[in-house]
Amino acid sequence: MAKHRPSVIDDLDLGPTADDVTETPPSSEIEAVRKVARVRDVQHTSIYIPRSAYDRLREIAFMERKKIHDVIMEGVDLAIAARGHSESARKSTKA
Repeated sequence: MAKHRPSVIDDLDLGPTADDVTETPPSSEIEAVRKVARVRDVQHTSIYIPRSAYDRLREIAFMERKKIHDVIMEGVDLAIAARGHSESARKSTKA
């Protein structure tokens, strides 16, 4: 007959496990999730730019105390305007 091998953790009191405790998240946490769900009408996209262009954008943003995103959005607005559209890229498309 095989001997039972002693366990090092059998004697430890690990407290309640995740199965023993069912907690609801705080209402502030729930509200934060709902707020994220109501975020503006945006579309995520990625772009690949040369490292030198990224470095310039970063430098411009730093000097103007802006985020790189804001500098890029200025360029998007200019591209939209150059093609004859009057709306801004920052304007929501929701009705």
